[in-house]
Formats: sequence, C-alpha cells, structure tokens
Amino acid sequence: MKVFALAAFAIMALLAALAAFAPASLVASRVASESGGDLRLTATAGTLWDGRGTVVVGDGVVRVPVTWQVDPWSLARGEARLTFDSPEDVPGAPKGHVTLATGSAHLARLEFALPAAAVAARFPAPGLEAGGTVEVRAEDLAITRTVERGTLRVDWRGARLAAEGQAPIDLGTVTAALAARDGALTGPLTGRGGSIRIDGEATFAPDRARLAVRLVPEPTASDADRAALARLGSPAPDGSVSISLAGTLSR
Repeated sequence: MKVFALAAFAIMALLAALAAFAPASLVASRVASESGGDLRLTATAGTLWDGRGTVVVGDGVVRVPVTWQVDPWSLARGEARLTFDSPEDVPGAPKGHVTLATGSAHLARLEFALPAAAVAARFPAPGLEAGGTVEVRAEDLAITRTVERGTLRVDWRGARLAAEGQAPIDLGTVTAALAARDGALTGPLTGRGGSIRIDGEATFAPDRARLAVRLVPEPTASDADRAALARLGSPAPDGSVSISLAGTLSR
C-alpha cells in the first residue's frame, strides 16, 4: 500500500511540475476557440500560471498587451482565478481579478480600454464609423447564462461618430452607467461636452445588446454637424434624431 501511495504521489508531483512549467502559448488556442477567432493571443512568454502576451482583436489593428497569473488553489474548487496586471507604461491594458468556471464568470474588479472602432465592430450598425477610446470598469459582475449581479461603467472619451464617408460628429464623452437588472446590464446612456448631446438607455446581455438614444444638436453644432446628424435618421422639428440599435452578439 505504501508503495502505491508513493507512486501516486510521484505521479501527481510530476503532473504538477509539468503544469507549472507549461508554456503560456497553450493559452492561445483556448482563447481563439472560446472567442470564435475574434481574439488571438500572440507573442506569449512565461508559463500557463504566470505569463504574458498580446491579445489581437479582429483584423489585427487592435493589439492589447496582457499579463496574467493563475491561482493554482482555485483549480481545486473547480474554477480558475486570474489576476491581470497592467504595466505602468501600457495605458489601457487589463487590470483586475476574474474568476472563470464552467458556464460562469465573475469580474471582482476589472478595468481596461479599447479603441472605439473595435467595440463598434461588434454591433449591427452598417455604415457607422466610431473614433475615440472606450474605458471599461466592472465591479462584482457575475455572469452565467444571464447577468446575475454587478455594475459596469463605460466611458467613451473623445467620442466621434460618422456616417460612412462623412465628417465625424464630436460627441465629447459618452457614459453608460449600467447595473444588473432582469438578467441584463441596463442603465442610462449620456453624452456631454461635444456638439451633440446624447440621452438614452443601453442594455447588454450575454447574447444580445440594445441601444436607444436621442441625439440633440447643441447651439455650438455646425451646419455640417446638423447635416451629418440628419443622415443618421429623420430629424425632429428641433433637429434631434432618435436611433435604436438591437441585435445578437455573435461569438
């Protein structure tokens, strides 16, 4: 019996050692598979437990450096707890804590930033081009098949929106302050500081998204701004345009 126990211990120690020194590149195939190819992890270094790399979004224009550590003890609970570190010289890189399990994710505190164009590509809005940077901050966000709890704040800074081939409209800073409600993240969507004011509501669920907004030209809006706004929809008597976007989020 003692021999078998020692053999079992030796095998477990060997497997643990192999896992501890497994290259970070093993994560790359899983990232590509889980994202349906929309995300790729390249330039990996380190190990599965303590590694770094570059996340390539979509067509490769957007590249986000990422550094991670995995808590090995979390695996004993049937989950993986990851800590992301953001180097000081890489603004916008992911920073915070994420716990993943089968069919669920918990973002205890996570923040990152992406170019607005990369985010806009995920929504069914043909002919619209976006500029600026989108900053995201999640707090105690628990997601399974639905959003169970938590908050998500999104700040789109230097926001610009344009119909294809037209001059962009300055939207200033657009903010969505979302909280869990009825299985989704829902909350007000506002835009201030640009030539166009925004008031509306946003809803995000694991499989769908909806935006309903009213765009109102400010007194500082130019004729070009008003003309561009009119191309987004039929203007009301006050020059405002209402837009509603809804669709399924593909993997």
